Amino acid sequence: MNSPQGTGRVILSVIGPHSDCGKTTFVAHLLRHVPGLGCLKISPAHEWPGKSPASGVVIGGDYYLEGWADLNRPGKDTALYLAAGAARARRLRHRRDGLAAGLEAALHDYPPGMSVVVEGSRAVRLLQPVAVVLVVRPPIREMKPATEAILSRVTDLLINASDGEGQAAAEARRLPQEFPALHPQYTWTADLILQPPPDDMLARLRSLLTPGPR
Repeated sequence: MNSPQGTGRVILSVIGPHSDCGKTTFVAHLLRHVPGLGCLKISPAHEWPGKSPASGVVIGGDYYLEGWADLNRPGKDTALYLAAGAARARRLRHRRDGLAAGLEAALHDYPPGMSVVVEGSRAVRLLQPVAVVLVVRPPIREMKPATEAILSRVTDLLINASDGEGQAAAEARRLPQEFPALHPQYTWTADLILQPPPDDMLARLRSLLTPGPR
């Protein structure tokens, strides 16, 4: 593609090495401290809508946007985002070749000027985010290839210390050694189950996501 998706819109990318590392919890904290944000969750499509899809479903060739009822289903990440204060939440599901077209359709679904938090590693290469937050919960089970491929884009490393401060400190030292492409500008630590990210991190992201007049 010739230009990044979402050009002209403020986008924050949130990624992780694997599931259950705290990405959704981090985004929920962010939504409570930065009002007016949109959220976009991106996942592979393991199933496909039927011939009579539910209200709100948008179907493309190799992607679809989930319907409104699914977005609010208890336990879904998008329902958690809406409960935390997201101004709009969407979930994009795509087949192998449908990400770019699906991402363009999804981002057009947000009002002009709304900053959007995008959760999904594969989307980073198609975007021009103001920051890329890597959320890690030690010990790391794996590093997904899609995440490892864009570690050089990470600006903020957030160690989720839910399993102990000692492990968090060790992980902060180990990660750059094991993954030389990872050289974040900022490294943060927080027990995301018990507390929000550090005030300095929230202030930094707030300033990026709510820029003043240009």
